[in-house]
Amino acid sequence: MKKILIVTAMAISSFAAVAQTGYTIKGQIGKLNKPVKAFLMIKLEGKRTLDSAVLVDGSFMFKGSVPSPMEATLRIKHDDAIEVPGKRIKIDALPIILGNENITILGKDSISTAKVTGSTLTEESKHVDNLLRPIYNKLQALDKEYSDQPEAKKQDRTYRTELEARAKVIEKEIFEAKINYVKQNPSKYMALMALNSTLRPGFDAVEMEKVYAVLSPELKNSYFGKQVEERIATFKKTQEGVAAQDFTQPDVEGKAVKLSDYKGKYVLVDFWASWCAPCRRENPNIVKLYDQYKEKGFEILGVSLDKAADKAKWIKAIADDKLIWKQVGDLKGWENDAAIKYEVKAIPMNFLIDPKGMIIAKDLRGEVLNAKLKEIFANKSN
Repeated sequence: MKKILIVTAMAISSFAAVAQTGYTIKGQIGKLNKPVKAFLMIKLEGKRTLDSAVLVDGSFMFKGSVPSPMEATLRIKHDDAIEVPGKRIKIDALPIILGNENITILGKDSISTAKVTGSTLTEESKHVDNLLRPIYNKLQALDKEYSDQPEAKKQDRTYRTELEARAKVIEKEIFEAKINYVKQNPSKYMALMALNSTLRPGFDAVEMEKVYAVLSPELKNSYFGKQVEERIATFKKTQEGVAAQDFTQPDVEGKAVKLSDYKGKYVLVDFWASWCAPCRRENPNIVKLYDQYKEKGFEILGVSLDKAADKAKWIKAIADDKLIWKQVGDLKGWENDAAIKYEVKAIPMNFLIDPKGMIIAKDLRGEVLNAKLKEIFANKSN
């Protein structure tokens, strides 16, 4: 069974709490002195920034500003020993939700057990985490149930399918709880964070756009609010029932190929890479289906997420897997322009486009792809 992922709920409070221009964090951890240091790590746009301060009689301070509330971690390093990568050490750390507030941290000899005051964001985070924790506990119970089973039971397909079905029911309960929180608290920053946490692969962008619309103007105009809005808008462009976005990529010989060149046919835009094992395992199935339907108006356009340094491997994989349809790629890896446009976060990934240029299905593999093509061309022949 695939491990059931437990995602810790994260909450943020009212937007009014972040109205001031910057944050100040004042800490007091006992009477600790040099070489003890405090570190503040902030995650912003997928990148981490690190600030540090030496403790003097247990006191330290950080000042700065953030464009929007975000995850941060305060850590105390109690000695000047060099940390060896891969070697596990005990970490004295405290996660907080950092906004532009005046925050006080008080502890005896450890920051992990310190008391936080002044951070309305962190307090609301704990509050909402407590609201959702009973539901997350159900997923943890499923994990434990699975891990406690004998190996034969773990490999039983019927049992695993039943467990996954139960997990989906709980995940739906979590989703609904978050959406209800958004609707009931449209001015709280947690509403924005809760909404963002539901935007997982395959989310319904049209419905999430409606949920986003209930948020207060202040939240929508915030730094993070605009990011969430853009994410929904971008994903909506790749949702079933919308027009496929055109793109141009060079083929293996450097000749420009446009997706719009395929208008009038059913085309499967297949994002893959030579290094992607699941992609390579799926290729024989795609080859078989291409041979079966190519004379009926079915085409495939392969888009590689290989890098320039791996172009030879890409070309070899095309030959080894007998991929006779057109292959393109700008050789930028995950930064492939078409992959970014189509919000491709994992491969294999594909989009099935009809003769009018509309996306009619996506992420089709194995028997699911076979059934979809059979349905299309059976209807076409009638």
